[in-house]
This record gives sequence, structure tokens and C-alpha cells, in this order.
Amino acid sequence: MAKDNEKKDLDQLINSMFRGHRLNTVSAEDYLEQVRKSQDEMQNGLDQAQENQKKAEDTLNTTENAVDQLNAILRRQSEDLQKQSEALCDQSRDLGFTDQDFAKLQAEVQKDFGISVDVENQQKRQAQDLQAVLNGMQETAAQTGTVVLGQESFLADLSRAFFRPLASGQPEDRLRNVFVISGPAGSGRHLALSTMIPILAEKHWLASADVVTINGSHYAGSEQEKVFIQDIYAASCASAEVIVIELAEALYPPFLNQLMKLCQNEEVTLNKRYVLNKGKQLVEAGSSLVTQTVSTLKLTNKYIVFLTTSRKTLMQNFPNSMVEQILDQPAAQPLSPEVLLTIYQRLLNDSVQNAKKQLNVTLTLDDDAAQKRLAVLETSAGALALEKDVRQLNAAINELCLKQPEPVLEVRAEAGREWVFEVNGQRLAMSDLIRLEKDDLDAIRKEMDAIVGLQEVKDTLQSMEEHYKVTQLRQKQGLKAAPLSRHMIFTGNPGTGKTTMARLVARLFKALGLLSQGQLIEVSRSDLVGRYVGHTAPLTQQIIESALGGVLFIDEAYSLVRGKDDSFGLEAVDTLVKGMEDHRDDLIVILAGYSREMEEFLNANSGLKSRFPNILNFADYTGSELTQIAVSLAQGKDYVIDESCLNDLTIYFNAVQMNSAARSGNGRLARNTVEKAILNQSRRILNDPQARMDLLLREDFDLELS
Repeated sequence: MAKDNEKKDLDQLINSMFRGHRLNTVSAEDYLEQVRKSQDEMQNGLDQAQENQKKAEDTLNTTENAVDQLNAILRRQSEDLQKQSEALCDQSRDLGFTDQDFAKLQAEVQKDFGISVDVENQQKRQAQDLQAVLNGMQETAAQTGTVVLGQESFLADLSRAFFRPLASGQPEDRLRNVFVISGPAGSGRHLALSTMIPILAEKHWLASADVVTINGSHYAGSEQEKVFIQDIYAASCASAEVIVIELAEALYPPFLNQLMKLCQNEEVTLNKRYVLNKGKQLVEAGSSLVTQTVSTLKLTNKYIVFLTTSRKTLMQNFPNSMVEQILDQPAAQPLSPEVLLTIYQRLLNDSVQNAKKQLNVTLTLDDDAAQKRLAVLETSAGALALEKDVRQLNAAINELCLKQPEPVLEVRAEAGREWVFEVNGQRLAMSDLIRLEKDDLDAIRKEMDAIVGLQEVKDTLQSMEEHYKVTQLRQKQGLKAAPLSRHMIFTGNPGTGKTTMARLVARLFKALGLLSQGQLIEVSRSDLVGRYVGHTAPLTQQIIESALGGVLFIDEAYSLVRGKDDSFGLEAVDTLVKGMEDHRDDLIVILAGYSREMEEFLNANSGLKSRFPNILNFADYTGSELTQIAVSLAQGKDYVIDESCLNDLTIYFNAVQMNSAARSGNGRLARNTVEKAILNQSRRILNDPQARMDLLLREDFDLELS
């Protein structure tokens, strides 16, 4: 009855709500049944949720207990690890790993990871690997030392530079290390790198044995911007982990600034947008609509190695923040006579083996061949001079075998001032077989003697040559020998032969063995002094580098400094003086200019004056000397000056020189006079076809004073 009443009440309520418009409705009894079922399902879900929550809480409690147990184990292991680390520190000091290195390592780990369970695990792995790193560092240096002789300390420092990031756990998104390698030419810097890097790759300390080399002199101006960006990007993407930078001081200053930022793990924003072409080369984007462009540069996971002959000069171009960053500065030292002897003996042994292998020739050398050759070779260029001499020896042997009518089986080589070969009863000198890579002293002297006038200059150069030879004799007898100051100043008016004599000086000193190349680099103020702040020093340094092994000839040198406020000029002079000191064994600097101006220039800079003790004055030519020059010039053009006009020529030249030798041009006066006479002779020949075509008569010369 009660249920019926409930049903009735519910029906009334529904009817009142829908006002008789009930559509597809269910009965009140069915509806109540559905509600009860829903309530039961909700209760069951709630019970299940409560049960799951309880299980989760039990699991969490179990996990927390496990973590507590794990932490307790790790703490005990950490205590053991501390004891092991202390013992390892004591052992590592003998291997060159200092307390400062350990302190830095610990600080870096704490900074990067914090004090946590991960830190403890990292420290454990680091300590376990540290001994392997130290052993690898020592073994790498020792293995490289079997090839690069006499540089034990340098190789130890170089190996440490490569292993430093391996010991400190360098992050993946940073450069591994940036360091500077310095040392004189021929000391083994390049050889050390080319030997050590493959060893590191073979032992899996490096992923690749490849090296990317960037020469700063190739990017000396703003027009090389695209090439510079392309090459740096290619280096960043290359598999090679080592990037070698040579002549960084010659880089265009804005490029050097970008490189410095990259070396400090900064990202460099490019001035232009670039894209990768099909060849994966970076090229400038031609449209602003191009997507996937490259607008920044960054170097990661690379070693940046700066290579230089003067560490101080190089690092003067670095910002202080960069200098402070460079912890490793391996410096190769000049090779000792004992090491040079060992190297030369190795090279000669290689020659003997190659002769047998390639030519089937038994080459026999004197036991003291290496010592005899070293006594006459100029070794200021280190091992480079020895390698050059052996190359010439091998070339001579090859030529000897080719010139014999019958196959050559045996060759005996005698060392002395020149290699002499004995084959099939014949004796042949090296100069009979190949053209030596140096001028003949006698030929140079003949050329110098053929120059008209300048006797004072010739005598000074001869005195310098004689002094050098005496110095060599004193050294052979174990006596002290004062070094020969080779830098010079040429004073005199234009046309007095200063440039011509400078070329002969370069050849002369190369023939004497005092210069390795013998080239003449002729420059003026515009080639040395930059146009903006920071440009002069790199520009001057680049010029100095190009002149190494030869003569740097600076014409009108007094114009380098135009008063006390000429900061650019003063910077050029300071860089020049520094370069002269750094490369005093393989560079001659000659300053040239008017006598009075050069004197004022030197008096204004006492430091510069002291470095140029050899002042050679090129006097103006006399009338007689200019006549001799005119005769020689005419002969060079297949003309003959009639003897009847020689006296008139002399009188004319004397008059011109007396009035104004500085404006006459000296030698240029003789040249202009001859060339004008040849033009006049041409007109005369056309009117008289029977006349001698090679003869210059008095009427051909215009000898009237203006």
C-alpha cells in the first residue's frame, strides 16, 4: 500500500513538472530501480578506490624504506671512496696532477651537480677513471716522445692540455679546452700535434684523428667575411675534435673578436642570414622568406689550439677574460746540438733505407757524416734545416742513378762542406748533380761588384760577411762569439740603388746561411699602419710573418711616425721592434729614406736607433758614375753609346747633380737620358736607313740644362 502511495505521489510530481507532456518516460518504479543500481555501483567504486589507496600507501612506505637503506649504503661507500681518493691524490702527485687540479675538479663537480646521491655516484666514477686518465696522459706523452725528440717538458704539458677536460668531466655543450702552443720554427710543434692526435684517437681518448687547420692570414680583410663564416661553421660541424688556429694575430680584428667569443663558449650572432646548400656548405640567404637559416655560430666539444712562434705577441691580441681562461700554454724549446745530431742521424738512416728500398742502391755514409754536416749547416731553423739538407741529398742520389749508363748498385757519400759521391770509380759533387737551393757566393759578389759606385756600402757588407765567418771559426774552437747585428739603415736620395742593394743583401745572407728563405718584402707606411683602432698591430705582424726568413725593406721609414700624437704609427713601430726581437735569428729589417729625415726619425726614438747599428749611406752618383750607368743601360737594350759623346754626358750629369741631386733621381736620370736618346735615334734612323741601328750618337742625346 505504501509503495502504491509512493508511486502515485511520484507520478503526480512528474505530471506537474511536465504538465502532461511526458514523452518516452519510464515508470516511477523503474526509475527508482535504476537509481538504486547507480547508488550500489558508486559505493562499490568508492570501496575499490579506498582499497587501491591503501595499497599505494603500503607501496610508498616500502619504497621509502628501500631508499633509506640505499642512502645508508651509499654513505658507507662514500666514506670508503674518500679514503681511496686521499690515497689516489698521494699517488697522482708523482704523475704531475696537483692539489689545485683536484680542488678545481671537486669545485666543478659540486657546481655542476650539487651534493646529492648523483654527486656521490659521479665522484665515485670520477675517482675510478682518474687513474686511467693520469696513466693515459703519461703514456701519450711518452709515446709521442719517441718521435719528437728533446721536448719532454713540452710534450708533458701538451698531453695535459688534451687530458684536462677528461679529468674534469667537461659538460657536453662546451668547448673541451683552449690552449696556446708556442716555440721557434723547427722545434717540433707541428710534428708533436700530428703525432699525438692519432695516438689519442687510437686509444679512444679522441673520437677522430682528423684536424681542422685555420690560417688567420687568409682572412685579413672584411671582404673575406663569407669565407671566414663558412670555414668556422664547417669546423664546428666537422668530425675532427681539434681545430688548429695559425697566425691568429693576422685575422681581421672583427673576425678575431668573433673567434674570441667562440673560444669563451659564447654564441656569436651573424650579421647576415645563411643557409646550407646541397653540398652542405654555408651560403648567404638570398631572400628573407627562406626558412631554416643559420644566424648564429657556436663551438662545442672541440679543442681550440692556437699555434705561434711568439706566445706573448699572440696573447696581446686576446681580451683579459680570454687570457685568464687559457690554463695550458705548452712551449717548445730550441733543440740542443745533441738532439739535432740525433735527428740528423735518423734522417740519414732513413735515406740509406729508402735508397735500398726504392732504388736498390746500397748507400754508404761515413760514421761521422752527421757531425760533419752539422758543422757547416746553419741550424737556426732547427730540424727544418736538417730536413732540407737530407731532401737535397736524396735528390742528388736519384739524379746520380739516372745519369749513369749502367745500373748503380753502390754509392759512397762523403760529408763535408758539400756532399761528394763516389760511384763506379767516379767522384761527383752534389752541385754537379742538382741545383742547390741557395745562391753561389761568388756569383753574388760579382753582381755586387758590377754595381756602379757605392763602394762604402760594399765595404760594409763585406766586413759583415767576414765577421760572420770569423764568428763561425771561433764557435768551432769553443770560443765566445759576439752575435752579428744584421738590421740596417739605408740613407740617401732616390735612385741611389737602395732597393737593388737590399735584394742582394737578402741573397747574400741566405747564401751565408743566416737567412732561411732570402726573399725581399718591400713595404711603406700604408702597408703597416691601419685605418682604425686595433688594425695596425695585426697588419704589421702579418707583414713581419711574410718576411720571415728574408729581408723586410721599409722605404721612407721616417713617415711611419708623424709626430708624438700619431698613435697608429707608434703602434706600428712598437710591433716592428717586438717582431725584430722575436725573430732576430731569421729576419733582417732594413729602413730606408732621406738622410736628414732618417736621422730625425732615429733621434726621436732611441730604442729604435739602438737596434740599427749598421747605417749605410748611399751617396749621390757623380757624373762619371752616371755615365757608366748609362753605358750599361744602353748595352742591356743592345745599344752602343758612341765614345765621342761620353765626355759630354759626364759634363751634363755633373751639372745636373750639382744643381739638385735629390730631384734628379740619380740612377733614374741616367735611365731617362738613355731612353730619350733611343727615341731620338729612331727618328734619325727613319731619315737615314743606312745608319747603324745600334749606335747612339751625340745628336741623339738631349743634354741641354733646363
